[in-house]
Amino acid sequence: MKRLAAWLLLASLSGSAVAQDPPAATAADAPVAAALTPLHTGYAFEQPEILVRQRLFGLAHGLSLLAAACLDVAEQSGSAQEAYAAWHVRQAETISTVASDLARYYFADRAGDAVWTDISRALALKEDIREALGDVRLDEACATLPTAIRRPRYEFDKLLAASRAGAADTAPAVAAAPAPTSHPAAAAPREPRNERTQ
Repeated sequence: MKRLAAWLLLASLSGSAVAQDPPAATAADAPVAAALTPLHTGYAFEQPEILVRQRLFGLAHGLSLLAAACLDVAEQSGSAQEAYAAWHVRQAETISTVASDLARYYFADRAGDAVWTDISRALALKEDIREALGDVRLDEACATLPTAIRRPRYEFDKLLAASRAGAADTAPAVAAAPAPTSHPAAAAPREPRNERTQ
């Protein structure tokens, strides 16, 4: 039941999820689509505009995994889910834009076929949020999520707008692509630096 609840939460909150009726089986039982082969892998340190989007994608990915993992922490589940849902409502459009831009960067003409997991694999994101937490216990991370998610580093709309304003005269914008069509419940963010949600 927790798997279904986690899948429903992530599917309903994801800006890149397909709106449809929930499946009869859990997300873990769903067939896995064949991954696309990316044109690039890892982070584009030499391309600041792409790097900003990669960082934001990694943070969004990690937050979604933490919110899903918090379903297993009864005393923190409600507050963590409410905070994540409120944040996601504000950031869904930006997350969709970032995912679309990265789909175009990694998959070019096949960007429309890319799903969230294709991008996370191209970025080599981990499959379990617990690995990214290091010495921090899951219950501690879930307890701090409602406070941490309100910090400026999670205001993706403002960060992306600032990035665009700074690059307007120096680099062309990334071409838009259709948003990926599914959201994962597996992989922790791997950013250029080792950062946590706290």
